[in-house]
Amino acid sequence: MTKNEILEILHNSGNEKRKQMYIKNGAGENTYGVLLGELRKLAKQSGKNHELASELWQSGNTDARWLACMLFDVKKLSTDEARSMAAELTYSDMIDKFISEVVSSHKDADILAEEWMDSGKDNLGRAGWNLIVHKISAGKLTDHELEKLLATIEIELQTASPGKQWAMNHAMCEIGIRYPQFTERCITLGETLGVYRDLKVPKGCTSAYAPDWIAAGIRKKK
Repeated sequence: MTKNEILEILHNSGNEKRKQMYIKNGAGENTYGVLLGELRKLAKQSGKNHELASELWQSGNTDARWLACMLFDVKKLSTDEARSMAAELTYSDMIDKFISEVVSSHKDADILAEEWMDSGKDNLGRAGWNLIVHKISAGKLTDHELEKLLATIEIELQTASPGKQWAMNHAMCEIGIRYPQFTERCITLGETLGVYRDLKVPKGCTSAYAPDWIAAGIRKKK
């Protein structure tokens, strides 16, 4: 399928309620609101196709970019391209998708994480800390490295910009869930910092408040 054929399919598969939800959450107006299941079907039909993914990304359409994340061949994505693509993203869900599906497997993921973690731009801060979350979840960090992360989180979490704060908090929670030797420390740190303590949570959802998030994650592992 060509880019135009896929865009037509996406347009015809759009869901108005989902579109408005995406826009409310930060997506731009160039959004159709296609269900994730439909995007997965298209991804399966297309297979890995870096050129097509690049064309879909360049369309600027939210749904097309979501699909593109499933089609990219990360080995063909240059580091500068990854930098440029991340820099233009403002929709938090798309940042998370691009990082988890594409950049986390990039050969220069560690370099990008270090660059973005210290960025003064909220979207790049979120991207950088999302890469750290991926490394934590994969068990790729030493106790010394985890200690350094927690020290940074203790100093910066409360005053971090919204997107970066969310990803930093996620990193703290992942450490508490994945590394038993740090569980109590992360819970105590979450209580002390108090970030998201008063956040209203829909029924059936887990709070982003670290002590609750960590407890829920540990229960899920059992």
